Amino acid sequence: MADLDNIGDVISADVLIIGGGIGGIAAAIKAKEENSESEVLIVEKQTTGWAGKATKIGGFLAFLGPQNDADKFVDFQVNTSGVYLNDQELLYKYITSTYGAIQQFAEWGDKLAKTPEGKMVSFPAMFAPELSSTFIDIDLMLPMRSRAKKLGTKIINKIHVVDLLKQDDRVVGAAGFNIIDGRPHIFKAKATILANGSCGYKVRRYWTASTGDGIAAAYRAGAEMRNAEYGNLYGHTVFQATDSGMVGSDFLVNSLGENLSQKYLPNKGPAGVFLPVKLAIGLEKEVAEGRGPIFFEPPKSGPPHGGLKIGLPKLGKWHEKMSAKEKEHGLAPSEKHEIGVPMHGETSCIKVDHEMSTSIEGLWAIGDTSYAGSALAGAVASPPGVCPGSGIMFAVVSAAWAGASAAKYAAQASAGKIDAGEANKIKDMIFEPMQDKNTYSPLDPISVLGDITAPMKYNLRRSKDRLEEAIGMIEKLKENLPSLHAKDLHYLSKCHEAKSMTICAELTFKAALMRSESRGFHFREDYPERDDDNWLKWIVAKQDNGAMKFSTLPIPIDRYKIKPNAVK
Repeated sequence: MADLDNIGDVISADVLIIGGGIGGIAAAIKAKEENSESEVLIVEKQTTGWAGKATKIGGFLAFLGPQNDADKFVDFQVNTSGVYLNDQELLYKYITSTYGAIQQFAEWGDKLAKTPEGKMVSFPAMFAPELSSTFIDIDLMLPMRSRAKKLGTKIINKIHVVDLLKQDDRVVGAAGFNIIDGRPHIFKAKATILANGSCGYKVRRYWTASTGDGIAAAYRAGAEMRNAEYGNLYGHTVFQATDSGMVGSDFLVNSLGENLSQKYLPNKGPAGVFLPVKLAIGLEKEVAEGRGPIFFEPPKSGPPHGGLKIGLPKLGKWHEKMSAKEKEHGLAPSEKHEIGVPMHGETSCIKVDHEMSTSIEGLWAIGDTSYAGSALAGAVASPPGVCPGSGIMFAVVSAAWAGASAAKYAAQASAGKIDAGEANKIKDMIFEPMQDKNTYSPLDPISVLGDITAPMKYNLRRSKDRLEEAIGMIEKLKENLPSLHAKDLHYLSKCHEAKSMTICAELTFKAALMRSESRGFHFREDYPERDDDNWLKWIVAKQDNGAMKFSTLPIPIDRYKIKPNAVK
């Protein structure tokens, strides 16, 4: 019988948090505030305080301000964006928590945009009614990390957590390895919080760290997934020359100067930064019919931008660097520029309840691991979900719920027992790609997954034939995964990322094939209409004896305030 201590470093905690981005740090703070005696540990693959996406998106926050109407906001989101797939109760709970989160940032020592008189800068969100926006400096996680450490949180960096450990039907820890020296690690925990992000398939350089590690681990452990078909964000329209920038969809024109938002969405309000499906398909049509390329024609005015005049010097310097890069490529801010419109699929489908607890005892999932799976955003790609600027907010708000809930659970739970034999099998699985007999480079499946998840023909303009073609490519890829070869520890990490991304892609495409209608960001050319009679349901996926099984869960629309006309 294997001895646990001989397998690797064994570390215990009451609350184990996997992921040291903004959500993980916020969860640690809230867990310690709930129970100062609890042992809270953050384990991060890279560096806690710099991990994740919060420092890469320019410090933009969206929230419900004191002057905004929560009922009107929720009504708009459910009718227009989420198209009745929202968990309306959770959406209301979330949006009414956002202003408190803004105040919490200030208490943690984060720098929010301020006027010269010291008042917080606040302006209407461009992308949704009854929502406000502001800016926060891009080093926002560092004061939070200091707060977490001051409260007694322990942090271990450079550990790639691969799998969860269970005792019967309860998660009691996790297993992984040090990406620097290769030392195996076993983590024992009463409560575990997944805070290691969505799966972004490495399509865009901003999100290359989002590889679905937590989602795949939760799936393998038997956790339920939900809304996986909405992992198809048609990403930021960006400057073709630099692969950077975030431009508004309302200001896109073809080579003839025609406004494409007005052409393809004549009766809609602002399209925002993220492309609605009809407009995205319209861009493809414009190029195919010879009216390309597509340009961004900037508006004459807009909301406060950057940090140059709002008291955020680091954000200001970041925007200066971006502007310099754009100027280097001849992109003057007042002129129109050619854009690219790449697909940026993100899967964030772990199913959670209103405290971010998963369907498995002892396991919580927050932020981008469970944004779509929470059903808060409904039938829209999540993130951004509710609207751009909600990613940071959802991470912090959901972390507050999960941190407190997990700390309460850990305070009354007994210490679980990890089976040493099972842990040893997982260790062997983790290091199996290091064997010389293996020959399949992880770069190959990662490239194939990009070819599947990025093109519009598979992941936006969907049909039965093309979805089945994509699933066939995934199945063929899966046949080669047992032969993955890691020439070093860096590649060992990539091997496990490739496995995780494959699971996430399979979840997305099989759920999309099952939903035989068009709703929100899920568009089927062979089923172009919304079908409330048959599809006012969530699609739920779960591993069953090694197979991916799907079922449906009716939306509790009778319990919700906002209903489609047909069921009112």
